[in-house]
Amino acid sequence: MASHFVSVARGVEGTRYSDFTTGAASNATALFELRILDGVTPTRVEVEKAIKGFERFFLNAQQTNGFDIKG
Repeated sequence: MASHFVSVARGVEGTRYSDFTTGAASNATALFELRILDGVTPTRVEVEKAIKGFERFFLNAQQTNGFDIKG
């Protein structure tokens, strides 16, 4: 199934619209990327819950074991 993404490069905080790249094909230079399947039509609340869930995931060292993350 096709999907669209929004990505942000390393060192960019995402405070300006120009900080983001969007599209359907992955951006090879993006360090972080969030993908949403086409045709699923998530609600804004579902997107917010997913983003907060990812934040909790990456704040827990036990869950990120195996990821190449410093600090």
